[in-house]
Amino acid sequence: MVTGTLRGNPEMTPTTESRTLHPDVTRLLPAPVQSLPLPGLYLAHQLHTRAVSGAPPMVYSNFVSSLDGRIAIEVAGRDTYTVPDSIANPRDWRLYQELAGQSDILVTSGRFFRQYKAGEAQDDLPVGNQPEFDDIRRWRTAQGLAAQPDIVILSSSLDIPPAALEAYRSRRILVATGNDADPARVQRLEGSGVEVITTGSGKHVDGKHLVEMLGARGYRSVYAIAGPAVLYTLARADVLHRLYLTIACRLLGGNAFDTLLRGDPLRPPIGMQPSELYHDPYAPEGAGQLFCVFDRTHGSRASVYSGSD
Repeated sequence: MVTGTLRGNPEMTPTTESRTLHPDVTRLLPAPVQSLPLPGLYLAHQLHTRAVSGAPPMVYSNFVSSLDGRIAIEVAGRDTYTVPDSIANPRDWRLYQELAGQSDILVTSGRFFRQYKAGEAQDDLPVGNQPEFDDIRRWRTAQGLAAQPDIVILSSSLDIPPAALEAYRSRRILVATGNDADPARVQRLEGSGVEVITTGSGKHVDGKHLVEMLGARGYRSVYAIAGPAVLYTLARADVLHRLYLTIACRLLGGNAFDTLLRGDPLRPPIGMQPSELYHDPYAPEGAGQLFCVFDRTHGSRASVYSGSD
C-alpha cells in the first residue's frame, strides 16, 4: 500500500455552504475568548508577508486528523491512502484553501502526480477555481500575488508522468531531487519544460538547502501540502515554521493508516508552541473540530519570520 494524503475536496452544495460556513468559530487562544467568522480566519495571518528580509521563506504545512491521529486511511479499491470521509468537511476545506491563497509556492510530491494520472488524486492543487473561493483569488490579486501559487515537486525516483503536469502549465513547476538522481529521468523532465533542482546527498532532498534555493528564487511563503514523508523532510531539516492542524473530534481506529510524520526519530524532538486555538462545533456533524496553530519556537527558527497575528 502506497500512501498519499493530499486533502480531498468534500462535496459542497449551495445549501451546505450556507449552513456550514457562516456560523462563527470560538477563539480559545489567545485570550480573551471571542467569536470570529470562519471565512477569512486564516487569511488574516498574511503569511506571505512574514519572511524577514534576507532570511529563508516562511514554511508552513496543514493537516486534518482524527482524534486518534489518523490523517489518511486504507480504502478498498485504491492503491493509496486517503483522507477519511468521516473527518473531511467543507469548513476545514475552506481554511485549507485560505492557506494556499497566501503561498508563493506549493510543496507536493511525485506521488500526487502519479495518483493524478491514475485517477486517484483527490482534487486539483489549490487555490480552487470554485465560486466559493472567488474571494480568495481576489484577495491574492489585491495582495500582488500571482493568480496561482507555483509548484515544487519533491521526488527521489523522478517517476513523474509528464502528462500529469499539463493541467498546471500556467504555473512555474520545479522538481527537487537528490544529487544522485537518475540522469535520464532528469533529462526527460527538463525536455518537457520542467526545471529540475538537485539538493542533498543520495537521491533524497535536503530540506534546508531546498528552502534556501526557493528563497534565492524570490519565494517568500512555502506551503507544504503533501503527506508525512514531505513533512518529515522539512521537520528533520528544522525549516518548518508553522503547522496548522485541524483535529476532528472523532475516533476512527483501524490498523492501516498514516499519521503526521514517517521516518526515523527526530533527535532532538522539534518543539512546536500552540499560538492559536479555535473551536468549531458545526463539523464534523455531532463531533466538532479544533483548528490549531503551532509555531516553531525553539532554536534558531524562533525569529525567522516577523509579525504576530
